[in-house]
Amino acid sequence: MTEKKAILITGLIEAEKYLDAIQCLLDEMLKLEVKYNPSEKTAGSDKRKIKMLAEIIEKIREASTFGNEWAEGRRAKKGAIVRLQKMIASKQTPK
Repeated sequence: MTEKKAILITGLIEAEKYLDAIQCLLDEMLKLEVKYNPSEKTAGSDKRKIKMLAEIIEKIREASTFGNEWAEGRRAKKGAIVRLQKMIASKQTPK
C-alpha cells in the first residue's frame, strides 16, 4: 500500500464511506496473500501486515455499526484512522 492509497482510505473513512474503505483494504490484503509462485509461503512480515489490515477493517466495521451518534462509533472511526497513520509512519505499509 502506498502512502497515497492510505491517505485515500483515510479520506473514505472520514467521509463515512466505510464499504469503499473496506474494499480498498481487502484489495491490499489480497495482494499480500496472493503470490506469483504457489510454492512460496507468506512471509512473517506479510502476515503481520495482513493482521494489521484486518484490525483496521474491524475498527471500520465497528464505526459503521455504531455510526457517529454513538461514542463507540466515533472511537472506532478515530481508531481506524490512527492505525492507518501508524502504519504509514512505521513504513509497514504493504507494497
